[in-house]
Amino acid sequence: MKPMQSKLFNWFAAAAAVAALAGCSSGGAPTVVNPVTSAPPVSDYTGPASSNADVQAFRINLWENIKANNRCGGCHNAGGQTPQFARNDDVNLAYQAANTVVNLTMPDQSRLVTKVASGHNCWLQSASACGDTMTVWIRNWAGASATGGTTIQLQAPAIREVGGSKSFPADTDLFAGSAVYRLVRDAATANCMRCHSSNSAAQQQPFFAEGAAAPAIPTQLAIDTAYAAIKSKINLDNPAQSRLVVRLRDEFHNCWGNAGCASNADTMLAAINELANQIDVTVVNPQLLISKGLTLYDGTVAAGGNRFESATIAKYEFKTGMGNIAYDTSGHEPALNLTMSGDITWVGG
Repeated sequence: MKPMQSKLFNWFAAAAAVAALAGCSSGGAPTVVNPVTSAPPVSDYTGPASSNADVQAFRINLWENIKANNRCGGCHNAGGQTPQFARNDDVNLAYQAANTVVNLTMPDQSRLVTKVASGHNCWLQSASACGDTMTVWIRNWAGASATGGTTIQLQAPAIREVGGSKSFPADTDLFAGSAVYRLVRDAATANCMRCHSSNSAAQQQPFFAEGAAAPAIPTQLAIDTAYAAIKSKINLDNPAQSRLVVRLRDEFHNCWGNAGCASNADTMLAAINELANQIDVTVVNPQLLISKGLTLYDGTVAAGGNRFESATIAKYEFKTGMGNIAYDTSGHEPALNLTMSGDITWVGG
């Protein structure tokens, strides 16, 4: 073969090889993720293997997550408290015990869920997050027995009798002369005015501390603004649950002085009690036909229902209602909990 012919032959051969490689990389069947058919290795388990597929599903999705000593395994183990659904000697016996405390058709109604959701041996700071996570683990075990995603479960609310309650008066006179208004405007005693005022360098709504610093006399416009803003922060029927008190007592928000947040909360509570005691209860007319009461928190959250979530690796529902942590309730370990910073406000419902 002549030199020029040899070079042409080599070039065509190389081009054909490249084309063949390209065909291999772009063609063929799509990639399919193999399903998990066996439990991850457990160094501390030497008992019998799972007797059937359902026991294996229980082992992978629930038992592996609850058998630790700092969770259910600390009590509900072999020789411990019954039911022994977290025993580490025989996963088949644990499976039998677990079936007495789960509802595979409605996982969120399982006894395991209601117990941890009420605070029993919860491993997180939020009992509701423990309940949601436990629900996911049971739902993953249930597989075809339960829905593959979040569904809206309608539940009857608690029966609440409608009775008398206190309402804020239409005029601002009582509020303007109250200890509550003086306290939130007192820069020397409280810290509210540093932010919750339109005149503050660090403005933060709502402006319930609007007005000149106490004991100066605020304008009527400032009083009106502060009164409208503070109503949602005061619970006249249960002053201890007022947002102004909760922020100090439970969330340690902008406490003042050396007395501590608990003392500051007591001061705010006393001021709210003084205000509430001057407001009469509005009695419901007994001649009216009254229905039962329903609060916002009694309602069923419809957003996000009927979503397929079997492959979710992180899920944030913001159901805690307080604090600065958004819990990952996807059920995958380790959980990717988020810590929020700044001035956080939770909204019910």
